[in-house]
Order: sequence, then C-alpha cells, then structure tokens
Amino acid sequence: MSPLFAPIEPHRTGRLPVSRGHELYWEQCGRADGIPLLVLHGGPGSGCSPRYQRMFDPARFNITLMDQRGCGRSTPHLSLEANTTAELIGDIEALRTRLGIERWVVFGPSWGSTLALAYAQTFPERVSTLVVEAIFLATPDNLDWWHSEAGAPRFFPEAFADFIAPVPQQYRTTPRAIMDWCFEDMLREQADGLTALRRLEDPKASLAELRQSTLYRWTEYEERLSWLDQSAETTRDGLAERGPDFVAAHSLIEAHYFRNACFLKPDQLIANAHRLANIPMQILHSRYDMVCPPRGAIRLAAACPHAGLHMAPVNGHAMTDAVQAILNGVMAGVLPLKLPRR
Repeated sequence: MSPLFAPIEPHRTGRLPVSRGHELYWEQCGRADGIPLLVLHGGPGSGCSPRYQRMFDPARFNITLMDQRGCGRSTPHLSLEANTTAELIGDIEALRTRLGIERWVVFGPSWGSTLALAYAQTFPERVSTLVVEAIFLATPDNLDWWHSEAGAPRFFPEAFADFIAPVPQQYRTTPRAIMDWCFEDMLREQADGLTALRRLEDPKASLAELRQSTLYRWTEYEERLSWLDQSAETTRDGLAERGPDFVAAHSLIEAHYFRNACFLKPDQLIANAHRLANIPMQILHSRYDMVCPPRGAIRLAAACPHAGLHMAPVNGHAMTDAVQAILNGVMAGVLPLKLPRR
C-alpha cells in the first residue's frame, strides 16, 4: 500500500500579486482549521504538483502550496526578472500575511530545503516546525557536483555524456563554464519560442531530436541522477507527462539560480544555523542521493544539534515511498499549537 494519502482537491485557491509584475498562484487543501503547513517545491522552477497534496495527512493539516516566481501557474511564466531568493522569502511572508497565519510548519525538499532554511533563518518567529528533505546548501561544492569530473559524472557517465555532447569543447573547462554556456543556449531557445523543446509533445520524437534542446537535456540529466536506476526512455516519458512548459521553467530558472549561487552568501545557511535553535526541526535525506549528496545533511545536522536526522538507507534523490514513509512518521509527531475539536 502506498504511504501517500488519497488524492484531494483544494478547498481554497488564489493569486497573490507581488513585486515587479509577478503574480503567484497558491492553494490550500486538507483541513481548513488544521495545523498550518507550507510546502515549498523544489527546482528552483519546478512548481507544485498534485503529489505534494498527498504527502500530508489532510485530516490534520491545512496544506498551503505556492508556485514560486516564473513557474507553474504563477505569471509571467519563465520570468527571471526580480527572481531571487530574497524575493521568494518576501513572497512567503506576503502569503502568510494574506492568509492570516501566525506561524506555520514549513516543509521543503531539495531546493525547497534551501528556501525553507533561508526563510526560517530570516523569520524564525513565524516557523512552528521545520522539516527539510534532500538537503541542498547551495555551496560551491554543491553547485559544481553535477558537472565536475570528480562529481556525479563518475557515477552516471552515460547520462553526463548525453548531457554534455552538444556543449562546445572550449566551454567544458569548468563546471561554471558549462553552466554559463547552457544558460545562454536556454535563453536562445526561449527567444525562439521553445521550438526544439515542443517536440516533447510528439510521442514519436526521438531522444536525439529532444536532446537538441538544452532545456530538455538539463532537466533530463537531473532526472536520471535522481533515481538509483531509471532509463533515458522512462525519463522521457515522465517529462512528456509533465510537459514542455514544466521542463522549460525547471531548466531555465534553475540555471539562473545556480549561476548566481542561489543568491546566497558563501555557506550562508550553515553560518546562520544558530537562528534555528528554537525551532523544532527534522532533517531527512537519502544515502545514495546523487543530486544532493548526503554530506550537506550531515553538516546541517552538526550545525543544528537539536534537529532529528533520518537517513533512508537505499534511495536516491527522488522522493519515493521509502522517504514518504519516513516523512509520515516525522509529521505524525508534529504537535499543533491549537487544533479545534470537530
């Protein structure tokens, strides 16, 4: 039996105008008078999927989801203007105020863990419990890992070969040079109307055709790293189901953030970890995470000795049933500030 909860529909939705023309989509589901819970999606640029609704007990939690700037159902789509970590932190506070929530549980996986930590360190008085999974600290070693010969390519050489193939040799000198070339090529694709990426809508399109798109290859590579064993064909089917708009936002916005060290100071999240000392906190990670290696979770746990650390022994980056089962146990221990009787 799946550890996910049954599918549900939002009981409330809305749009939140924020700075520089951005408008954010948000929704709430579960128990309207339940424990306030904010879910911060990964990426950056992934947007919220229906799976997030099913990860938490709808009988206990009032679950708030928000598509971050430039992705999902937020507008303008693919916009990089005023799209930084500081703006996203401000957006979270604006949404909390809009919803009339005093304090909430904050959950974030992967990039969501980065944003959750940065938000909690900025507004610790607004976080009742912090739960982070697949820890990404946005340090230089994190950012170099995917494109460095000493990093992920050692474990997924065939996936990296497919990713790097179109990158001119003169741009393969450093992980940053690779990233810069990819970002500029993504911008060219965006200006061209995503013509190459739109082939994803054609079930007959070959992998060779799809890989003409740097937007496709960027997300494809990350997806292949996310599982212990997943073929390129299975990855293609999964991305086709999510669609070219998802792939474009995930790739472009992620590259934008990574080129800018996620708009954080060097090792900022560890340096400011003391600001989390009064927040009940749980850290979840997987032993064989090839997108966010477990060293980040170990460093965070050492900087936050009050936090619980839970390691899934046989799992990659993707949030499978194994991690969901751990999350269910962690969330069952979250105590409400006030939860009215029904």
